[in-house]
Amino acid sequence: MLISRLIPKTSNNYKSLNEKIDLYYDFLVSNHLTCLFAVWSLTIAGYVYLLGQIDRYSYWDWNGFYEGIIKLIISTILFYVLVRSNLLKQENNRLSYIDIILNSGYYFSFFIIGTIRIDSADISLFGYAPYFSFILAAILFYEYKISYDVENNDWLVDSWENTPIYMGSSISLIFTSFYLGYVFDDPIISTVSIVSIFFPLVMYVWPNHVRHVKRLQFFPLFTFAMFACIRAPWFFIFLLTLFFIVRTINYLKFGIVYPSFGVHLEEMSDDV
Repeated sequence: MLISRLIPKTSNNYKSLNEKIDLYYDFLVSNHLTCLFAVWSLTIAGYVYLLGQIDRYSYWDWNGFYEGIIKLIISTILFYVLVRSNLLKQENNRLSYIDIILNSGYYFSFFIIGTIRIDSADISLFGYAPYFSFILAAILFYEYKISYDVENNDWLVDSWENTPIYMGSSISLIFTSFYLGYVFDDPIISTVSIVSIFFPLVMYVWPNHVRHVKRLQFFPLFTFAMFACIRAPWFFIFLLTLFFIVRTINYLKFGIVYPSFGVHLEEMSDDV
């Protein structure tokens, strides 16, 4: 990470910034900024689905920039309305199965926002099914609440309970998403699903490893967002901006590089 090289943890600049970063970190946490990765990715995935229905071979289209921004704004407003009204559960405790399904429905509404267009467009509603299946599977990933222990320089998971149920269900749902995507000739969701299925599979076979949870909660969403960028490349600018804001705040607060592409987390310095 560039900032860790420009401002090492041992430097006076880091210590000075660390004393001032609490305000920004509190803002990040209280406003659930990390959740915007999912909200925005689902919205643009819906928009990309719309583009695919209009033109099966659409690719790298910059023309939808302004329409996409409007959809992102609407989804962001809706997200905060749902959170403030406590309809969308953003808690540090495990959710009930009913709340998991309801949360999936709320997140699916962001996808629907992405598919809406004022002028008529021929959209197959059956094509929504694989996306909802993937969203429901992904909601289960975040039932593992991870936190960083500053004193012990370690990551903690709240509980390993129900791992066979959560991961078994996720694997089934993602496979369903892949199959339906194939049936409905949707290259985006079918490819994302087949790539993502290995993360809950690894978690199912080798549970109780924090690094598996971190990969589970990062890489499927990252894959989903990157495939959305294939048809809406301008979205990458928003993702990159949010990514580095969150990463920089976490680094200046805790001295860690998170979220991370790192695949081996024996040492915090490996989080790159």
